[in-house]
Amino acid sequence: MEALIVHPKNQMELNALKSVMKDMGIRYEKFHTRGMKTQTTERKAPVKKEKPANNFKDKPKTKQ
Repeated sequence: MEALIVHPKNQMELNALKSVMKDMGIRYEKFHTRGMKTQTTERKAPVKKEKPANNFKDKPKTKQ
């Protein structure tokens, strides 16, 4: 599959491009980048290190 990236300047230019592609029988899909950050890499949760077991006992209660 081939990729063609276009950056139309306005809605009229986009509509003209869509109609030409439709007439030629070229399938296309739109990809919105508005509102996305510049990096498109997948973010993975950082690997958490296991915490040492809390083996300490509660402090003894003192009478007051």
